[in-house]
Amino acid sequence: MLIVITGPSASGKSAFAARLAHELGIPFFTKDTLKIALSEHVAFEDPNETRHVLSRATSGVMFSVAESMLAAGAPCILEANFRQFECDHINGIISRYKCRCLTYLFAGDLHALARRFIERETTSERHENLRLPDFKPDQEYISRSFEQFVNVAIDSNTIRVDATSFKNIDFESLIDKARNFMQIVERP
Repeated sequence: MLIVITGPSASGKSAFAARLAHELGIPFFTKDTLKIALSEHVAFEDPNETRHVLSRATSGVMFSVAESMLAAGAPCILEANFRQFECDHINGIISRYKCRCLTYLFAGDLHALARRFIERETTSERHENLRLPDFKPDQEYISRSFEQFVNVAIDSNTIRVDATSFKNIDFESLIDKARNFMQIVERP
């Protein structure tokens, strides 16, 4: 069984992944955590090159770990702002391992998410190795760029989460849906 949590940056995906993993007692892997670990060992003169290489490398590591988990019959959670080519890779994994997948797609008002991202990007909350080089807080540009993370398709049951306002998200209900999904998957 595979659970995928995706959507734009600053939509609450990582916090939900950690909470869901704790509640379900299964491991989770986040692209940002892997990127931070790799960034301590890989750096190029051009920060943009470093960012692109790390992005590809962390996706590769995450997918490799997920395949190892699924091959062993163990469930896992993957969290990142996946673009369609990465979702295509996930679809390949689902097909190869004939596993059931549940996807949470965090979205909502992309302008609101862009504002939240801009605020986070300029605070100490954002790890220095995840900050964008030459960051320009252009809300309109960022909200348009977020569309690539919302317009994705994964061969799974997909739960859309309106992450415009965290206070309006019923996290307990989202966790219950994962519990129910796990019970369905585990039935003989």
